[in-house]
Amino acid sequence: MEISTRLIENKAEILITGVMNDYAEYMEMKNIIKSKIANDVGLVFYFMNANSISSYILGYILKLKEIDKRDIDIIVSNAKLYNFLCDIDFDDFFDIKIK
Repeated sequence: MEISTRLIENKAEILITGVMNDYAEYMEMKNIIKSKIANDVGLVFYFMNANSISSYILGYILKLKEIDKRDIDIIVSNAKLYNFLCDIDFDDFFDIKIK
């Protein structure tokens, strides 16, 4: 798993490449978001080359949206992950796209 970030037009893009397998990788992603990205900036999560997302990440993204009131979009690289997110009703909360 690899994480990179960049700021474009008042939105922070978080690119997550590969599968996030364990809690330590989740904590790394969470610390990057907390330390590098201001609270008033929108977030765009890119999940590339992943067929699933761990429940740690899903819960944290929901927390950012519902409790922290962050503007969040999700972009995935394949239909399997897109369908999974729709099956768990993430499309009710987020704008989810395939690219």
